[in-house]
Amino acid sequence: NEYKSYLRMKNGFLSNGLIIIFVVFTTFNCSLTTASGEPDIGTLSQKVLLDNVYKLQHLFTHDVPKWLFDKVGSTPGDNGQMHVQKSKAKYAEQAKRMFFHAYNSYMMYAFPADELMPVSCKGRVRGLTPSRGEVDDALGRYMLTLVDSLDTLLVLKEYNSFEHATKMVIAGLSFDTDLTVNVFEVTIRVLGGLLSGHGGLLYLQSNGKAQWYSDELLQLSVDLADRLLPAFDTPTGLPVPRINLRHGVQGIKENETCTACAGTLFLEFAMLSRYTGNGTYQERARSALNYLFAKRTEYDLPGSVIDLNVGKWTRAESNVGAGIDSYFEYLIKGYILTGDDVLWKMFETQYEAARKYLTRGKYMLTVNSKSPSKRVREYQDSLQAFWPGVQVLAGDIEEAERVYEHYFNTAKVNQYTLPEASLYDTRMYWPQFYLRPELIESTYFLYQATKNPKYLQYGAEIMEAMESRCKVTCGYASLKSVNTGELEDRLDSFVLAETFKYLYLLFAEKDDIGVPLEKFVFTTEAHLVPLDISYHSSTGRPPKLRQCSKTDVTTHTWKELRFLEKYCDSKKVHPRCSPYDEPLRHSRKAKVKDGANVLENARKLTSSLRVETFDHNDPSHVDILKSMGITLDKTADSRLHLYHDPGKAASEILGIEGVYFMKEIMEHTKMTQQTGDNVIDLREVYIKSLRLGTERTFSAGKAMFGPQLTAAYKVNGNLVKGVPYSGCTAMEPIKSKIAILERGSCMFIEKVRHAQAAGARGVVIIDNVPPVQGSVLAMSGDGVNDVNIPAVFLTQDMGKTLLSIYDEDPRMVVVELRAQLNEVKG
Repeated sequence: NEYKSYLRMKNGFLSNGLIIIFVVFTTFNCSLTTASGEPDIGTLSQKVLLDNVYKLQHLFTHDVPKWLFDKVGSTPGDNGQMHVQKSKAKYAEQAKRMFFHAYNSYMMYAFPADELMPVSCKGRVRGLTPSRGEVDDALGRYMLTLVDSLDTLLVLKEYNSFEHATKMVIAGLSFDTDLTVNVFEVTIRVLGGLLSGHGGLLYLQSNGKAQWYSDELLQLSVDLADRLLPAFDTPTGLPVPRINLRHGVQGIKENETCTACAGTLFLEFAMLSRYTGNGTYQERARSALNYLFAKRTEYDLPGSVIDLNVGKWTRAESNVGAGIDSYFEYLIKGYILTGDDVLWKMFETQYEAARKYLTRGKYMLTVNSKSPSKRVREYQDSLQAFWPGVQVLAGDIEEAERVYEHYFNTAKVNQYTLPEASLYDTRMYWPQFYLRPELIESTYFLYQATKNPKYLQYGAEIMEAMESRCKVTCGYASLKSVNTGELEDRLDSFVLAETFKYLYLLFAEKDDIGVPLEKFVFTTEAHLVPLDISYHSSTGRPPKLRQCSKTDVTTHTWKELRFLEKYCDSKKVHPRCSPYDEPLRHSRKAKVKDGANVLENARKLTSSLRVETFDHNDPSHVDILKSMGITLDKTADSRLHLYHDPGKAASEILGIEGVYFMKEIMEHTKMTQQTGDNVIDLREVYIKSLRLGTERTFSAGKAMFGPQLTAAYKVNGNLVKGVPYSGCTAMEPIKSKIAILERGSCMFIEKVRHAQAAGARGVVIIDNVPPVQGSVLAMSGDGVNDVNIPAVFLTQDMGKTLLSIYDEDPRMVVVELRAQLNEVKG
């Protein structure tokens, strides 16, 4: 009663709040106690009590007593989060139902085809159903969805269904087909699916089940891997991205591959080596990792596409999204699996570079890996949402939570469906939604790391959106647009392998999961790799056990201190500091704590200061520079000179941070000098029909490559429609005209390169989708700036108007590409 009275009075008597709170809890302690002395709230109305405590949190001088929330298995937060936490079993069952709705539909309407077409209720068979271009390179007539889903059945604790499915695979799967497939996709989906199925059956056998099994899935894995090995026969050792399952690399003309394509094979190939004792598989995949790491730029960043023959980055852009993403993931997971310290150093080096150059608060950027102060695109793809999960593995929980919130909010404003790409302000950029797993994967990892019930709430909202927006009679369909909700007849195998699996694991209790997850690591396709195979030899020689180095802490670099503090302590278990080395973990903690604290404090101090936001008039910024050994000198003509002496830094660590800051300053200055102070952010397209006398001016977006239009530099000439209109292949001669091309099918810079080769003086690219209100798109490059003609971007509606004028009399239309003068900077 006193508690309720307080709630009625609190708005008018806020100053008495702390006194009354003291009385309230004194009353609880005197009248309702357990044998342990803790208050017994079991006889109280838990919901009323907790609702009120949540409202009063901000009045406590200390945290709300933990025992209060332990009694109901919750922590302070939203009531919806409490409801979801209490209904975990219900949501786990819903995730299971969703999986089986898709799985049963596939088995009924599509099997043995690779994928289900859920709208038309039939199978997608390569060569028979309409081609989707490179997307279909994942298909190979190898029961893709069934193979990819095997260990999901195991995780769901559907042992009978799992055994039945593996028997169907064993009975009907063959790789002797004349089809060219994507090496990366077939490795993570098919080889990974078979090997995790093999491991699952071995696990069941250890528990008295599946005694019929005699390594048939392993034999199929060897057959497939042997067909893939010729892909590695290149001058660099990096695998070609595609291979024919029957004829190998014969007739394959591929000169480049993406970083993730070559760097996301190690877990599967290492697993196969350790099951078979044939080290060739692991060695070839590891060689690719080594080569990619050796080719990182001076800033320790990887590019996104590399030449297979000479090892040169053909696309130097760097990010944590499509083209690179799982390369980071396989470095740290490869280390977790094998305990190879070199893999850890490879990960740590590039992860630290990603923290420094690709992270800006909650945003993950795309920059030129050779000049990271240059941003090369202004949108983020949905694959980047996996990054918080990697940050959790690296121990950066706070950073992971901050980055995750941005991706979740992007999904939230798009009806809880994360679009294929979005602008940094969360608006849609590419509208499709393919039920990808990355966001829910990070949700799962963050919940496991924090046990914060808000992640259960987030997961429930994402799952409900899939159920309401994507469910059809025969499974779940993708969305062509998160805005309109129009369906696409597509259900990728990864939805069953990953999305539904992570949804189930988010809500399921330990006893409802078919395997002990602490004994496995997930591949990028969420397949299960048993950690105990790290003690299997990949070469026939005795394996090296994973454990912390027994050298004194003084032999470790300052970068290693951060890892040791995060993992080598008495509270956290990590393969590098495994249970086999428990005494060392306790002693190591005391030795490194001071050094790690120095490092973390240095990072907190310097992370708030970036070149782009540096203000020499801000005393706090000047103080940070001073701590890094950087002095600031202002000349008589108002120019700034920065001098760096690491010996004057407050610590060795801050001195190193100063080196990085000075590098950023030099890159930033160099970029400014190259582009000039009068670069225009907006462009104009001025068009005139000499026959009709029509004149129009359109606002246009800029290109982040090639020469920049300024007040002094403009380009004019006759207009011509490019052939082909896509501009994605060699074009017919243009002869000093300005080409019109349509967006789509390839990168902007590739279109401009083809137009330049055809003789164009400039390029106008017209959008192929309706414009997003209030946005002006800047066209991104690929980090290789070999373009010397200007390009601009028009929205679809403006482009239609321009084309209508052009179509009246193509020979009599002239156009001028110029700066929008009222937007001049400087």
